[in-house]
Amino acid sequence: MSDIDTFLAPRLAKAAGGIDQTGIEGVRVFWTTASTPPEPLIYDAGITILLTGCKNGVIADRSFVYDQDNYLVVTLPTPFLCSHDASPDAPLCGLFVSASREDLSSLMRDMAEMQPVPPRSGAAALAPASVTKDMRTTIARMIGAIDDPLAARVIGPALRRELLFHALRGPCGPSLAGYAQQTGDDGRLDALIEAIRLDIAQPIRVDAMAEAAAMSLSAFHRAFWHRTGQSPLQYVKRLRLHAARDMIVYDRARVGDAARRVGYESVSQFSREYHRHFDIAPTTARLLTEMI
Repeated sequence: MSDIDTFLAPRLAKAAGGIDQTGIEGVRVFWTTASTPPEPLIYDAGITILLTGCKNGVIADRSFVYDQDNYLVVTLPTPFLCSHDASPDAPLCGLFVSASREDLSSLMRDMAEMQPVPPRSGAAALAPASVTKDMRTTIARMIGAIDDPLAARVIGPALRRELLFHALRGPCGPSLAGYAQQTGDDGRLDALIEAIRLDIAQPIRVDAMAEAAAMSLSAFHRAFWHRTGQSPLQYVKRLRLHAARDMIVYDRARVGDAARRVGYESVSQFSREYHRHFDIAPTTARLLTEMI
């Protein structure tokens, strides 16, 4: 039995699919034995590493793959379509490693004298990158530490930092550096979007968003579309729907409560838009969670 099989076995014995926080802060493990067709998905800022299986993503007119040889870097929550194949004989399993600005800024300060990582305006907010030999070694050590409580507590944080270090040195390093420093137009947009996510129910006015980003309205629309591939209102609506889905599916919130908590005054409007986006009624999604 391989190390990954050993890692997966107790999780599959517990459930056919799930997401668990590990003993290493900022590292979650996810797994599933079920395939999914293309469906809307949003990742928080961080790195997604697949230990088994393959995911196919589509954003705007761009498609990409992430698997055991390619990790995915996200510096801005970006809605995209994602699909994968999985079965009990070939489960999909991976790690999500969070990347805070504080983590990255600390690493960049330590790296500055030896190998500075310059931020780059216009860097993709969501992109795959190849897993290097050094990164693969770190991933293997992290897998070994996750189920060892003492190792997870003592060396886990250093392994997470080591993984972020390798990502900063990789092709998506400039994107991670820009995210950490919030410089230029991209940085101002990222800061604005982060503020919106922290108070997702606040009323949204595009002119106020442009003013907060210190841009004219026309420049803001162009910059926002370039950064996210969506209009400001479309992007915020999708953020709200995904936040509501997490409340319904993971927190088992009532549909009306979730709708109000993300800024919808009309539950019927929320239900229509939820169904249109996820191809399932929110009431049905909640009923399915109650059956688990």
